Amino acid sequence: MKLLNIGCGTTYHPAWVNIDIEPLTKQVLRHDAAKPLPFADGNFDACYCSHLLEHLSRNEAQLLLSEMHRVLKARGIVRLVVPDLERIVRSYLCILEQVIIPTESVESSYDWIMLELIDQMVRVTSEGYMGQFLKECPSEVHEFIISRIGKDAVHYWDNRQQQRGVVARLTKQSPAWFIDKVRFALVCSIAWLLAGKKGVKSLREGWFRTSGEVHRWMYDQFSLGRILQKAEFTEVVICSPDVSNIPDFANYELDVINGTPRKPDSLIMEGVRS
Repeated sequence: MKLLNIGCGTTYHPAWVNIDIEPLTKQVLRHDAAKPLPFADGNFDACYCSHLLEHLSRNEAQLLLSEMHRVLKARGIVRLVVPDLERIVRSYLCILEQVIIPTESVESSYDWIMLELIDQMVRVTSEGYMGQFLKECPSEVHEFIISRIGKDAVHYWDNRQQQRGVVARLTKQSPAWFIDKVRFALVCSIAWLLAGKKGVKSLREGWFRTSGEVHRWMYDQFSLGRILQKAEFTEVVICSPDVSNIPDFANYELDVINGTPRKPDSLIMEGVRS
């Protein structure tokens, strides 16, 4: 089978063709998912896309789904994983009722769910307030955060400095990374000449918000199903992390690792190319 993982980040399997806008290893091909996929029609048996769609505009997301439909074979399967807006909102409303008579743990849970709902849509610096909260939050709220975002939180607490160093070293090996840095420095110099400090600040914020870190849209089961149908996928279903119509999907450990869901806060849907 030919399998395509779009926007893989650090989660990929060598049996798949893996692409990402900022590859961290040579096993991953460089590609911006907001642009047409560089593959022939009907080339893949399955396409997988986890926690990427929300980083694209609605038009870009629709284009990507149309492109996945194009590169899939007949009866090929698309599997989408996104943060579940409905689940986040339900958790927020539940905790909001509890926080009226606050305890420290409930108040911290409230602070986290607010960040989960809003921070990644409005942040103007890397990691935003969410990163600051993870560094400083009391241990009483750790279990709740892990139930929301999985072991990513544990890795953040245990290995933050080490992981940042590894990512930095891998990224700096890329010529594109160096070129982007030089280009940005030149643009900032021009902005300072034309508009001063305020111009540079606006430029930095705008540059960051188009870097791919922020959320540009969110999805629930209705809107995600609708965008799949609009891209002409049929047999659209909601899946659990350990269930897929992609043969042997569990063996690749993309959504479940050692029996534990990688992203517990996710909505997972699949469709079939007609």
